[in-house]
Amino acid sequence: MSYGDGSIFEIKKPDGKSYNPKRWRICLSYRVEEELEDGTTKTRRKKVQRNYTGTKTGAREFRDQLVAERDENGRLYSEIEAEQKKLEEAKEEITLNTMIPLWDGARRTAGKASERVLKEGVRWLGHVTKHIGDVPLKDITPQMVEATYAAIREERGLSGTSMNHIHQLLKSVFQKAIDYDYIYKNPCAHVVAPRRDDPKRSALTIEEGARLMGEVDKAEAEAYARIDEKEAHRAYREKHGIARERKAFRGLHHIGNITAVRIGLATGMRRGEVFALSWENVDLERRTLRVCQSITYERQIKTPKTQAGIRTLAIDATTASHLATWKERQAAELAKIGVKQTGKTPVCCSDTGSWYRIDTFDNWWRAWRKEHGFEGLKFHELRHTQATQLLANGVDVKTVQTRLGHASASITLGWYAHAIPEKDHEAADLLGAILSGTKPQDNAAKEEEKSPEMSPETESSRMSPRRSWSREKKAGQPPEKS
Repeated sequence: MSYGDGSIFEIKKPDGKSYNPKRWRICLSYRVEEELEDGTTKTRRKKVQRNYTGTKTGAREFRDQLVAERDENGRLYSEIEAEQKKLEEAKEEITLNTMIPLWDGARRTAGKASERVLKEGVRWLGHVTKHIGDVPLKDITPQMVEATYAAIREERGLSGTSMNHIHQLLKSVFQKAIDYDYIYKNPCAHVVAPRRDDPKRSALTIEEGARLMGEVDKAEAEAYARIDEKEAHRAYREKHGIARERKAFRGLHHIGNITAVRIGLATGMRRGEVFALSWENVDLERRTLRVCQSITYERQIKTPKTQAGIRTLAIDATTASHLATWKERQAAELAKIGVKQTGKTPVCCSDTGSWYRIDTFDNWWRAWRKEHGFEGLKFHELRHTQATQLLANGVDVKTVQTRLGHASASITLGWYAHAIPEKDHEAADLLGAILSGTKPQDNAAKEEEKSPEMSPETESSRMSPRRSWSREKKAGQPPEKS
């Protein structure tokens, strides 16, 4: 008899004699694997014992009946069927309101999204649950989903991009329900996804960018002056023994915020990258910033999603000079509260020298931009400004891609192709010359005859009017009118 088929032995009286009729003990033994809390499994032995009165042949038949009634783990098939029926009945009652927390829990376990993204996902789905949250999943149809989208648009006036985001989230919820065998098909799979709106990529003009940098310079000088004034008052109070011990240097974060705007405009770094920048990644001698991490709304430091996000950016001499001044000043002020500046100290820090909260910066930024004549300007538009101005002034796409941290040049072109309209004119002129029978090289030879001693740099400027304008501007010369 193989393991698990059961054993039979006779039960006798205390004096060793048999009962009449005979009695038998039937024992079935199973090995059951249990999963422990630490994720490991443990094998335990499970016994099922029954008594039988009669012949041994009858005992064997009874044993076979007991075996047939159980699965390989010793559970009665009738109990399993009852549980399955109960589960099926429970599945029938699972609604969208019940499913969303299960879906959210699975996403949190996977750890592939930040806390902010997780919360935002549940919040967006709240627009859907308002209409069909109490409907069982099995009863939700594509027509019901489409009607819900229409109602949300009418009530909330959401953009196509927002509606598309809701659709993708809801589709993910139903897919998780399929994974859990709650439903067999995804109603969103038969719904046309709302079309995303064309993104509005606003960017500052050269004049606006220069004016913003001027406001940053002015605000920085005023912030330093306010700190100097406060310190003078504190020195007076300390002299007269009325100054309190301090654990934070008030106003330090304000200069950090202004510095964040300066860095954003000068480099095109993302907001999270700017506030995750520490002094060990700033080389003032070489005038470079090393971007290798980002900070979330929960002040968690994370690495870029792609290798392209890790990059070294050059900065101009003016920006490097302001950072050098700020580094020296930050170290001196932090020392006053017993904090030593190290390579790990954030460039844009809080009043205690720690990481600064992005949501707190957002509140400051909204007030600051309005006060200085840039109401509605998003911090991310400083990044758009960087890319647009560089491309429009002749910087190659690969360089712009690297500065922005895009994974490929196609992403950069897809977002900022509008910034290089002169390329279209160059293409039109080239084709016109070809169709008219004038070879482009002949035109170049004529230009060489006019300027036989033209240097490579001058030739490059001639071939790109925008680049020539940019170089002359940097040299402090007015551009030639073409």
